[in-house]
Amino acid sequence: MEPKNTIYFNNSEATTEKAIEAAKQRAIELGIEHVVVASSSGATGLKAVEAFQDTGVKVIVVTLFAISSSKPNPEIIEKIKRRGGNVVTSTHALMGVPESLAKIKEGYVTPNTVIREVLRRFSQGTNVCADIVMMSCDAGVVPEGVEVVAIAGMGTNADTVWVMRSAGSFNFFDKVNGIEFRELVAMPRSKKFW
Repeated sequence: MEPKNTIYFNNSEATTEKAIEAAKQRAIELGIEHVVVASSSGATGLKAVEAFQDTGVKVIVVTLFAISSSKPNPEIIEKIKRRGGNVVTSTHALMGVPESLAKIKEGYVTPNTVIREVLRRFSQGTNVCADIVMMSCDAGVVPEGVEVVAIAGMGTNADTVWVMRSAGSFNFFDKVNGIEFRELVAMPRSKKFW
């Protein structure tokens, strides 16, 4: 396999279209069948669905969890579905019941918090890529153990693209079937943290 250069974005630039184009190019080069994209409002997801139209690549758009204060735009979600995209809305794989303890016990840190913070050292999008791939597997939309391209970022800007081996949350650390970050396609050069 021919080595590829990683694209490094500046935080000041709009990167969503560039990230989607880099993801598309790599998915086609590697023959990857699933692209998983984070999209709070649905706008980034719709851009991805449109970019991958007629490629044979399945696009899975993953929204924030259903009780989040930020809801996807129903009209955009409907457009995604009409154009052949899948939409997943579920509990974030790296959140859930243990994180609720941090709300009532000051200073409480869960293993999931540590995992998220380590992944954020690469980029916020890296943390989200792990989350959305696991969420897609947990929902049964993406099979475990296949290569996928994951697209994510921070806020409304997609700036991180990984080629990953998929795994559900139950298998995250599994030595044989666990999630793998196989190839970094794009990420921001400097980091922002929540």
